[in-house]
Amino acid sequence: MESQCLQSLINGLYAEAGFSDVDATDIAHDTGIPIKSVRGVLANLVKKGLIDIEDNDAGYMIIYLKPEWYHLHSEGWVEDLKCWVHAGWVTGEQKTSIN
Repeated sequence: MESQCLQSLINGLYAEAGFSDVDATDIAHDTGIPIKSVRGVLANLVKKGLIDIEDNDAGYMIIYLKPEWYHLHSEGWVEDLKCWVHAGWVTGEQKTSIN
């Protein structure tokens, strides 16, 4: 189930690197996995360090792929991140995770 949910998230990331408007309901709808199970899977993915989840103050929990996993995205997100590092926009842990 983790791979299904992660792939659904990645498939839903359509804009520039780092952008997301995907939530658990989107993943449940896309995969057919019950929402309670999706939430459990997402909690595991957070613990494993693959994703972050943020509340957008409207009751909508946005799921983000962590930068060190951008290479899983087919649209060249890791290349965007490398450009940001070169420009000095990204430092610290994010920078070392892609070198």
